[in-house]
Parts: sequence; C-alpha cells; structure tokens
Amino acid sequence: MKTRKIIMFALCIVMSLSLFAAGDGTFALDTYEKNSAYLSQYFGIEIASDTVSLSDFAKDLSAVTGTEIVEPATEEGIINIVVAASGFDELAKTYSAEKAAARLEKYGVENASDPQYAAAALDSGVLSAEAVNGLVAAEGLSSEEAASLLMAVAYATGKGRNYIGFAGESDIQARIENVFKNVGLYSNDELDAIGALLVETGASTGYNLKRESDNARFLDSLTLRYGHDTKDHVKQLVALLVSEDINALIQIEPKTSIYEYLLDWGPVPEPTPTYRVEQYSEDLYLVHATEFDLELEFDTIEDLQKFDAVVNQYSKKNDANQAEGSGVNLILGAWWQPLYSARFNPDENAYTEIVDNVLYSADGAYSIHPFTTVENSASLIATEEELSENGSTFADHRYVNNAFYRYLTGTDYQ
Repeated sequence: MKTRKIIMFALCIVMSLSLFAAGDGTFALDTYEKNSAYLSQYFGIEIASDTVSLSDFAKDLSAVTGTEIVEPATEEGIINIVVAASGFDELAKTYSAEKAAARLEKYGVENASDPQYAAAALDSGVLSAEAVNGLVAAEGLSSEEAASLLMAVAYATGKGRNYIGFAGESDIQARIENVFKNVGLYSNDELDAIGALLVETGASTGYNLKRESDNARFLDSLTLRYGHDTKDHVKQLVALLVSEDINALIQIEPKTSIYEYLLDWGPVPEPTPTYRVEQYSEDLYLVHATEFDLELEFDTIEDLQKFDAVVNQYSKKNDANQAEGSGVNLILGAWWQPLYSARFNPDENAYTEIVDNVLYSADGAYSIHPFTTVENSASLIATEEELSENGSTFADHRYVNNAFYRYLTGTDYQ
C-alpha cells in the first residue's frame, strides 16, 4: 500500500505541474530535469537523493522564499507550509469549517486533516486537487515531487519564469500586441550619467538600459536572447518558429538603446514616445531609442540549435539575397546583422564569445549593457567601477551569432 501511494502521488504531481498546453502540441516546461536545473541556477538548490526528507525540503523551501521554514511533521503538512510560503496564510485562516468542506468537495479532495489550508491551496491555484490528494496520501517525498512543489512556490511568489506565453499558443500574437501597448522610452538618472561618460570618453560606442522587473528568469541552458526594435518583426519571427515546428517560451524585455548621434546624419529629429536625441555636451548628442530583447526558452536543445539556420535563411540580409532578382523572401524587419546570444556556446561554428559588461544601479533595479570583445572587457569593467560609486558590475560572458560578432569587430557588414 505504501508503494502504491507514493506512485499515485508522483503521477498526480507530474500530471498537474509538468505539462503546459501550447497550440496543438505540448511544451514540457516543468519536467524534473528542467525543475532541477532551474532550482540550481536561481536558488543554489541541489536535489540529489531519490527521497527528500522533510527537513531537507524545509531547507530548500527556505532557499526559495528567503525566510526560515519550519519542518513539517508529515508529508501532508507540506500543504500548510507551501500555502504560507506562497503568501496565502491569512486567506487560509478565513475559511470556516463549513466553507472549507464545501470547497474541498467541489475539488474532489477527501480526508484532508487541515481543510482550511487544503482549500486555500486549491482556491489560490498554488496546488491542484491531484497534488493535494497526493500529499494527503503520501508516505515519503521523492526528488521529483519535491522539485515540483518548490517550483510551485517559486511561481506563486514571482520567483519563477516571467513570460507572456508559448510561441505555439493560439492567442500569442494578441499577447505580443498587448505587451507593446506599454513599451516606450524609460531612463535612470544614475546610469544615464555614467553611460554618457562611457560614450564621451570612447570607452564604449553605446549601451542598452534595462529594467530588472522585465527579466525573463529563464533557464540559461535552453535560452537565446534576440534583440530587435520592431514589434511586427517579433510577431513574424514567432510565427516563423511555429512554421518550423519550433516551440519556445517567450518574454519581451523592453530596453532603451543609447548611442551617439552624429550631426552628419542631419538635423536632430523631433522626439517621439520611442525615440529622442539629447545633447549631453557641446559635441556629444545621444540617441535614446526603444528596442527590446526577445527571450526564448526552447523546449529542447535541438530546437535552440535550429534557430541560427532559421534566422540565416529567413531573417538575415546579405549581398546575395538583396541583389536584384534574387527571388529570396525574408520576414519583415530582417537585419544585415541580427543579434542573438546565449550564456553557453550552442554551436562552435555559428557563435563567438563576447562579454556583456553589465553595470547595475545602486538599488539593483536597472542595468546598462555595453558589449565588448573578451579582450576589451576588463578595461571597460574597470572604467564602469571607477565611474560608479554604489553600483555593481558583472562580466556576463555570452556567445553571439557570427554576423553580429563581425559587426562588433568591424570586420564585415554582413
């Protein structure tokens, strides 16, 4: 009987937390392998054993929440600490015995020893009915179950992935449209002053300003960051991925791109909600332009590795496909030097290492991102540290597609 209960609990957790529908297929978001990698990357949690003790689970949950969690007495007691850790402790205490019983009956949950917390877990969406029933019946906690429960709390508290949807979802284009309704220029006085000095002194030709609140918090081992400036381009790119049977989680991280405006380009244009030119000194004018990073967490490493070929075929200009009569059709907004990168090298023949020399504001809410080659990184980081009194720096080693690397180093325009 004990073995059967454990098996049923595992099946309940897997069914309720591991698969998210995406169009006609499924996207395996919370498999054990992905959960384990995520918990390790973001919380330093290593779930090694086949069975997780209640003491170890409490310690791991403490790492997710940043507060001390008291060890539960039983597996069913996990319901209570998960509800509290997810921010629904007060809600649970509002349930009368009658209301809790009625809610559990509606969900098909039986024999819960603490109906208030079981009902709150269900009504808040933190746990499914299958998961609650599994915890009520469980005698032991497997590593797979523990990882799923920890991820449930991470999502409930805003510490999980931050995404708008899957490429293959039927309403993803409407979601992209809604995101861009609120995309526009933003600034940070602290970092803008430092960034202007970086450009003025020649330490950098430009940089991106980003907000931490937009961070996708995706799994590095399956994620590419794709930069662009046109909404309709990202809509077509997402549909292009679907046409190639590639699915991915999507997050749009708006950013302000800042670089020198040369008066040789003509008179300074009138400002718009997404573009303005500011004079910082007698000879220095800086463009502030709205762009974005499209973060893509792919379902599999194989899908991620296909991305480079797809972009080169359908979304990259070159002399051959731009020649008169070439007959080649590209998606809207294709660039000569597309920009996409990962924190690992997906293909040694297609990507080259660079450094994103990140400088955070004192409060950690904003950051600037000037790119350099590996050889020039240490000098730029040192300059950032000299100019910033309270900010922190981070040399983010990334692997960028070869076309952008050629642009960065000035070796070729295509």
